[in-house]
Amino acid sequence: MWWVKLLYLTILIGLAVFSVLYIDSLAVVLLLCTLLLPVFLKLSLLLAKFTTQASLSCTASACTVNESVPVSIVVESKCPLFFPKVYTSVTVSHALSDREETVRLRFPLHSRNMTRLTFYIRPDCCGSVRIILNPLKILDYLHLFHTRMKRINQELEILVLPEKLNLPVSLTAEAVYAPEGSHYADKAGDDPSEIFDIREYHAGDAVSRIHWKLSSKSEKLFIREFGFPIEKQVLLLAEYLPEQEEDALTQMQQAQAFLTLIYSLAYRLSGTGMTAALVWHDGEKLLYRPLKSAGMLPEMFRELYCSLEHMSLDAQDLKEILSGQEYSSVTLVTNDRNAELLSVLEKQTEAVQKNFILLDSRQQSISFPAERASVRLVSPDSISDDIAGLIL
Repeated sequence: MWWVKLLYLTILIGLAVFSVLYIDSLAVVLLLCTLLLPVFLKLSLLLAKFTTQASLSCTASACTVNESVPVSIVVESKCPLFFPKVYTSVTVSHALSDREETVRLRFPLHSRNMTRLTFYIRPDCCGSVRIILNPLKILDYLHLFHTRMKRINQELEILVLPEKLNLPVSLTAEAVYAPEGSHYADKAGDDPSEIFDIREYHAGDAVSRIHWKLSSKSEKLFIREFGFPIEKQVLLLAEYLPEQEEDALTQMQQAQAFLTLIYSLAYRLSGTGMTAALVWHDGEKLLYRPLKSAGMLPEMFRELYCSLEHMSLDAQDLKEILSGQEYSSVTLVTNDRNAELLSVLEKQTEAVQKNFILLDSRQQSISFPAERASVRLVSPDSISDDIAGLIL
């Protein structure tokens, strides 16, 4: 503070004049003490600088939109001196909303003690929140000098999960043949865990299928026929192109709507007992993530969010994903008006139900018709209404 320094200089000049006018040694002692005081203050700040450390901490690595999350600044001092004023600030950046806010704090630094300061953040959009702790500024007792503390752990990132929408979708797509299924069909097959029928032995039948217990009670040999396993096989495909929207605000809103829709569909499919998976491209390879339980979704969402800028799918990628497998339903969620992707989904996909969901804020009519696939145009502002009746 400039006025404190001005006051100190005034006192120093006054003591210097006083020591010249008076022969008494007291005046000289006072002048020397006043001259040495800044040295002591500077040394005390240096001591505090190298014996104090600060860090950010948060009990939660992930939260949901509009959830209050406590964040703490922990300052540990090993310095034997007390300092009445320490200033710092925390910068909170919301990735997808392009919003930044600053929290300013002032507190005393106690000797050989730990200070914990807690504040709350409330993210207003999904994605991530980056928290940066700026260097602490420690002031001396007279506010003549200050120092910035070096030993500091200054960054923290919190994953922000979307709010789960209560999507009015139907899980009524028919089950299909699955080599590793846990449920079984009512037709003959080759699954040894389910007996479909028992019949007489014919030449060429496998000896391993002979029902020995039943055959021993008769003069004929009997064969066990097994059932085909069937299961709900659901595939959810995600594709996002950032450059589809020119306006930055619209692009941000579309990205949030895309992540919310994917997360809500994944949550709806997880824990249902069916075989469901989410597939997307991370810029280098295709990622296949099974949706077995809701507890797996936060880590899956972290990967999905990190891949947001590189999720483009081409027709060859889609063929690679869908080849050689039959599905109960295949759902492609995209913001790309790519007729080639719809063509692959419609004509080269073995699925009972095929869904093409186009996320578009412009609400322009879809120019490509489809005969064997359900095509939905979804607005970021009315996802639940536009997705009503979707069959998975």
